[in-house]
Amino acid sequence: MKKLITISAVLVLMAVTTSVAYAALKSDDFSDNSMDTSMWTLYEDNHDSVWLNETSGRLELRSTAVAEDLVAVYVANGWGLSPMEDFSFKADFHNSFTSGDPHTWATVMLGIGKGSDLVAIRGNNAIIDAAWDRSDESDPSPSNSVFGYSYTVDGNESEFSFQETRDSSDGTLYVSYDTGLDKLYLSHTGYWEINASDTISGLLKGEWGGGVVSLFLGGDVENIVAMNSGVAYLDNFAVDSGTIVLVPEPATICLLGIGALSLIRRKKH
Repeated sequence: MKKLITISAVLVLMAVTTSVAYAALKSDDFSDNSMDTSMWTLYEDNHDSVWLNETSGRLELRSTAVAEDLVAVYVANGWGLSPMEDFSFKADFHNSFTSGDPHTWATVMLGIGKGSDLVAIRGNNAIIDAAWDRSDESDPSPSNSVFGYSYTVDGNESEFSFQETRDSSDGTLYVSYDTGLDKLYLSHTGYWEINASDTISGLLKGEWGGGVVSLFLGGDVENIVAMNSGVAYLDNFAVDSGTIVLVPEPATICLLGIGALSLIRRKKH
């Protein structure tokens, strides 16, 4: 079943690539306990309810008790990856959240989106996540700790999305891309086709048109009690291969009031 994650934002980044420039591969171990604003832009639905916090040398997902589905993400600021070259990037994760309540959801995620602004990314993205997904009381699943894989094109979720049992609270999320085959690989075991948990064909150069893609990482929660420090976080983000393309700093920032910028996500319930 499809699930809509809403990113409510007052500011929307409107960036258009007018010239091509390149930079060294990116990494962030979050050890300075402060967001690198030259690398990331922060988007949070509701900072008072769900937020990201760089602390203890990692990027933590935190929340109060919430009934809504709320998201918080770091999005690449002023840079992206070229799909004209192979690329690979990863981030370590920890997610030990559990709950006996039905219809609860807590995830940390890593993904890419089309272009360099949320207007495009909201309906065109590919995501791997490490989640807690609690369905209703009749749920026959042996585990509620899962990996999820999904992608969307123009706001429509792919039929290839699925979930897979997650046996550990710790691990690494991997994204890699073969430009010759136009295949994107999502995995929790390693890069490239040999390790792929999900393979998405014809997306970046096909359905997305071959433009620069942006990276994002963060998480979202729904219907949970407060999530404290150390329960869910990301660490050691690194682009291990690829061509980093610089895009202009935001040339126009538009006030939307209360906007609705969306990433499509799939949940079991």
